[in-house]
Amino acid sequence: MIKKYFRFNWVLVEELAIGPAPKDLNHLNILKQKGIVSILSLCNEDETNTPESLNELFSYKRIPLPDHRSGRLPDLEELKKAINVLEKLKLEGPVFVHCVAAMERSPLVCMGWLVKMHNLNPQEALEYLMQIHPGTNPLAGQFNLLGKL
Repeated sequence: MIKKYFRFNWVLVEELAIGPAPKDLNHLNILKQKGIVSILSLCNEDETNTPESLNELFSYKRIPLPDHRSGRLPDLEELKKAINVLEKLKLEGPVFVHCVAAMERSPLVCMGWLVKMHNLNPQEALEYLMQIHPGTNPLAGQFNLLGKL
C-alpha cells in the first residue's frame, strides 16, 4: 500500500502551520501528532471532502476565500476576517491553516498574520513563507491586499 505524503510546514514552530486540505484520518492523525489543536479551512464546502472525525479531534472553522478558479480576488474584509478567526483559534493552541493545495489562500492568510502580528512587510512575509513552505504562490492581486492591512 502506497501512502500519499501529507505536506506540513510550520510557519512558526508549535504556533502556526500550513498545508493542503487534510483528506483522511491519517492526515488528521499527523496533525494531532504535530500538536495541532485547531484547523482553519479557507475552502468552500464543495472543494474538499472533510474527514468526518475532524470536528471531534480539532476546533474547526471554515472561512471560504476565493482562489484563481473563482474569477475574483478576496476583498480586504474577507482577508481581515480570516486573520481575525486565526487570531482567535491561536488562543487555543497551534493552528493548521489550509486551502486545497496550500499555494494561494493559506499562504496569503499566513502572510497576512505575519504582517499584522509580527510587523513584517508584505515582501518579507512572502520571502519567508516561500522559504519555509515551497509552493507558496499567491496571485499578484492577492499579494497586494497585504499592503492594505
